Amino acid sequence: MNVQAGKTTPCEVRLTPVLPGESSIYGYATLANHYAPQAASKPRLFTGSAARKPSLTSSEPPASTIQVRIRPGLTVADIADELARAGYEIVDELPLTRIVLVRRADGKAPDGVAAPNGAAPGAIFGTTDYSDVSIEQAASALEDIPGIDWAYPDYPVWATAMPNDPYFSSYQWHYSAISLPQAWDISTGHDSPVTVAVIDTGISPSHPDLIGKLVPGWDFVENDDDPTDKPSTSSHGTHVAGTIAAATDNGIGVAGVSWGAMIMPVRVLDSKGTGTYSLIMEGIEWAVQHGAKIINMSLGGTDHPGPAFEATVRNAYTQGVLLVAATGNDYGRPVLYPAAFPEVMAVGATLKDNSLAPYSNVGSQVTVTAPGGNAEFGPSGSVFSTALARVSTGSGYTWQNGYEFMHGTSMATPHVSGLAALLLSRFGPMAPNAITALICDTSMDLGADGYDHDFGAGLVNAYAALTQSTIDRAVFAIKDSDGNWVGESVYGRRNRTFCISSASPGECTLVGFLDVDGDHQISPGDFYGETQIVVPPSGAHQVDRLVLHYVDTGSEAIGMATPKPRF
Repeated sequence: MNVQAGKTTPCEVRLTPVLPGESSIYGYATLANHYAPQAASKPRLFTGSAARKPSLTSSEPPASTIQVRIRPGLTVADIADELARAGYEIVDELPLTRIVLVRRADGKAPDGVAAPNGAAPGAIFGTTDYSDVSIEQAASALEDIPGIDWAYPDYPVWATAMPNDPYFSSYQWHYSAISLPQAWDISTGHDSPVTVAVIDTGISPSHPDLIGKLVPGWDFVENDDDPTDKPSTSSHGTHVAGTIAAATDNGIGVAGVSWGAMIMPVRVLDSKGTGTYSLIMEGIEWAVQHGAKIINMSLGGTDHPGPAFEATVRNAYTQGVLLVAATGNDYGRPVLYPAAFPEVMAVGATLKDNSLAPYSNVGSQVTVTAPGGNAEFGPSGSVFSTALARVSTGSGYTWQNGYEFMHGTSMATPHVSGLAALLLSRFGPMAPNAITALICDTSMDLGADGYDHDFGAGLVNAYAALTQSTIDRAVFAIKDSDGNWVGESVYGRRNRTFCISSASPGECTLVGFLDVDGDHQISPGDFYGETQIVVPPSGAHQVDRLVLHYVDTGSEAIGMATPKPRF
């Protein structure tokens, strides 16, 4: 088990009597995706980030505006003069979250960034030396103004992906990696279409693989109803949207995870993939108010977003909206916000060989992983989706609808959002924690047994989730060297563990079987696994993790005898 610092960790202790001459066997089990991972073509050459965040400068851009909340009963006009006397001007008013954005009236940003006139930035009231004032100090000082409830820096955020070379739409290995072809036999998302908000750089509404897949959205960058993706480096939002719900089975382009889901584009990041927390929380609130059931945020920032953002996330969660966000592309650094909030599913990234992506942020907040890819396997080792492709012209370049390889936790995140849309379409309304639990409990365990800080619960398994194949449906038993069942047969537990309390010592075969279709025999679509073990003469013995594999039409397990659970 994993014990997290500063948190209460529930433990379940079961005492099982062991008879003389018998032993107990316990361990973890997991369901494998129906996928043969491709090994890397060359050794890993680095352990750092492969997909760095975009930046306007050589360093991370500082916050230049401050969020201000006015006390109840007051208006902006009531504090405008006080702000002006303190050297601040009002930049914008955000009506949905009732936030006012302010900045230094002379155009200077805090944190030591020089203004055009060479004056030092920042403001501490009652002082004349502003040269060492940080954005945090400036925000704290603003709270001394009568009528201001609180102030908080409007920190920057950024898209978490890096583009790669675009070309052909058939390289979607990342869908087989999470058993989507098998999942589509269960549901394609057309049962009851689900709306997924993509809070990002916008989308290309004219893309042939997104036509007919969009509901009205909003552009908070330019404050209008046209959230069109306007890239300067990559069409991040268009790529994310295609992974979730590109038009599928239409004879062109790429497939989406959920064929029936609809995309609500909410533009909060500019053409460079940068934005602020204030616009993101406006986007979240807008999406909630306009009927989104899932919100995908392939973006993040390192600084805590502040109380207003936290309240916005909590409000969306309590209203039944699932929030999914990227952990970040700076391995060794903390999980980004908003993924770090407990109400948000935090998604890390895996490679084509199911290993953890070397850029994927890790920590106790990681919920699950999904394919994010990497150029380590060549261009086709990244995630392929809809995009605006940069095309050279005689006088420069233009952007045309096309397809592109990208990699990063931004690319992993929409796989989970799309899977959640499939679940809601198949099963109807589900609380966010129920969706999260089903996805986690059916994920393929790849790291340390159970939950770990690298993979979270593991790599998502779309087929297992859609068939609700949790380990408490699986039966575990032991066969002797002659193939006879010996000892008891037991069901596993929801936390992906099992315990056989009466096992005869000696060499034997441990078997796990999950009867997906309930026909009481091993047949295609079920899960089956076995491994050779040696049971010690007495005591409790932990065995290596047992992997239950998807049974396809060519499996040797078909027709084999199945264990029957005993109570």
